[in-house]
Amino acid sequence: MPQLRRQRPRTHQAERSQKPARRRPPRPSLLLWRHRHLVVAICLGAAVIAALGVLRPAPAGQQEVLVAARHVSAGTILTEADIEVRAVEQSALPGSGLVGPEIVGTRAAIALEEGTILTTSMTSASLAADLAPSERLVQVPVDVGAQLAEPGARVDVVAQRGATAPDGTAAGDPTAVICSGARVVLTQVEGDNSQWSTRTKVTLVTLAVPAVDASLIVGAATNGALGIVLSP
Repeated sequence: MPQLRRQRPRTHQAERSQKPARRRPPRPSLLLWRHRHLVVAICLGAAVIAALGVLRPAPAGQQEVLVAARHVSAGTILTEADIEVRAVEQSALPGSGLVGPEIVGTRAAIALEEGTILTTSMTSASLAADLAPSERLVQVPVDVGAQLAEPGARVDVVAQRGATAPDGTAAGDPTAVICSGARVVLTQVEGDNSQWSTRTKVTLVTLAVPAVDASLIVGAATNGALGIVLSP
């Protein structure tokens, strides 16, 4: 009689060995390494697109220039918040004198309205550019007539009692003209920390004056308040 082979029961270990091994998902770092060339290409493409967005030229017939981003009073130190880049029709641009980013930190020589195209003649960087060889720049506090000090105006400088007249004698009562025809270059208002005055605010006026009168005007400013009147 043939012998029947007894089948052994399947153990848990055998069942586990027959199951297919579960593959672990690749780590993110490994994926990045495998596709590193694609990642680099994407980054370079994004950088190129960003650069083209910054460097794209202005529309045809226009040019990008610096303009006043808001109203700026004369004498104000220009900051990055005061200027911005705008595309302007080339027909509206001045022939020369357009400024660059170096304008930041200079003073506005005149009041600037929003949208004003900025040129070198509008800042303190050009204060001495138009001086004649016989002229000097002086800055003095003005208590009387400060409202008349518009850039380009011609004024007479008046000293109060106690100042010195051009001939070296004491100024008569109440005032004396110590310089005629001075040209107003810049006007600015300082707060109560000014060294020139004990008042809350004082107007400082930059004048182009004859070289022979420069020391006299500065000396008069240290001895008493000055005033200005418009020259005829």
